[in-house]
Amino acid sequence: MVVTESTHRSRGETTMTVQERLTPAGAARLLELRRAEFDLAVRLGHIRTEPAAPGPHAGPEGHVRPGVPGGPRRIAREEIDRLRGAPGFPEALRERVRTVGTREGAELLAIAPARFTRLARTGHLVPITYYINRYHAVVWLYLAEELTEFAGSRPDLLTGRTPPRDRLLLDLGEDRRPRTWRARRLELLLRAAADDTWARAAALASALDPDTLADTVPAPVDRARLRGLLPPVDGTRSRSAAARETAERLARADHPDEIRRLRAHLAGELTRARAEETALPHTPLPGTGTLDTTPSPVPSGPAPGPGAEQAPLRFRPGPAGIAGTSWTTGACAHPVRFTGEPRRAVHPSTAPARTAATGPAPRTSAHRTPQPRATRPRTLTSPPGADRSHRTDPPEAHTTPAPRATARRRAAARGLLDRLRPRWTRPTR
Repeated sequence: MVVTESTHRSRGETTMTVQERLTPAGAARLLELRRAEFDLAVRLGHIRTEPAAPGPHAGPEGHVRPGVPGGPRRIAREEIDRLRGAPGFPEALRERVRTVGTREGAELLAIAPARFTRLARTGHLVPITYYINRYHAVVWLYLAEELTEFAGSRPDLLTGRTPPRDRLLLDLGEDRRPRTWRARRLELLLRAAADDTWARAAALASALDPDTLADTVPAPVDRARLRGLLPPVDGTRSRSAAARETAERLARADHPDEIRRLRAHLAGELTRARAEETALPHTPLPGTGTLDTTPSPVPSGPAPGPGAEQAPLRFRPGPAGIAGTSWTTGACAHPVRFTGEPRRAVHPSTAPARTAATGPAPRTSAHRTPQPRATRPRTLTSPPGADRSHRTDPPEAHTTPAPRATARRRAAARGLLDRLRPRWTRPTR
């Protein structure tokens, strides 16, 4: 639920405007759909969604930056009211997203299950989704609405002999169900990301294996950006590792023609994405100051001594106060930009220079040789009335011992340092 506040200065009143935007779980409950049916309706475009509220990665105008996810999408209350007010709700909406398997589909088309499987393997019937059963077998699901349309448009394939082309594909062991499912999945993903070029490129990249993707996108920065936008793989909600491996295998293209076509489309989308980013104006985010990149003149003459005064800092406030400020000093060749308390400027001639002769300081081992603890000087005592002229102890032996409180503090500090110091362990052979 999004609440916006508007204040009327003339009346001095504050009005609260409530705009409900529901999560997918809440919207599915109001539409009387299961979560799988709701997700399928969103993918097919039967339910319109809105992008989530921009987070910390939002741009200056409130739009999400390209390539930066803005969170899960939301469903407006008006869309829920529109669907609930449609005639035949909720049976009509459920029928549009009803899926059937091979046996139910064959009964719907009034054909044998074996003929239904042959039509699906040769590419005449395109599955919409699948699930992996407990025997790790892939069960393909089809839209009942599409099967009804297929029965009306291609009645010749439901009866009679199998066409020669389909018979040849079956003899070669061809199974086009994964390939046609991937093509339909990519079509739905590209349609959902019509306004985001990087998201379209990520949808195409999700169908390529890592080696092929590295050859197509050689830049590591672009590959990392695409990995952050990859859509979730269907069927990965299962807890079984074998089921997840099967789902990832089905999502990857395996035919040479399919891989070649995907690489060509991905290269085109990346070119358009880079061109759009180059054309976009670079506007600083709200709350940041303007960085002064003009080099300040370096003062000539001898370096200031340790007691000399430092050059004054120039304060440049940003539009949002201290969060976007910068300090520059005349003693530095370039301005210094940071948030928080300004540091003291350092003259270039007094900065410690690193030469090849000195090099970096050698790294010491994490284990340190324990040092002997300092003991209090012991004071020799003699019985009263004894002759002390024969003593030859140095004067330091008769110093006053340190207070016990100081000794306890020192011992506590040494114990704390020993606990914080990383312990050395003997390497195992």
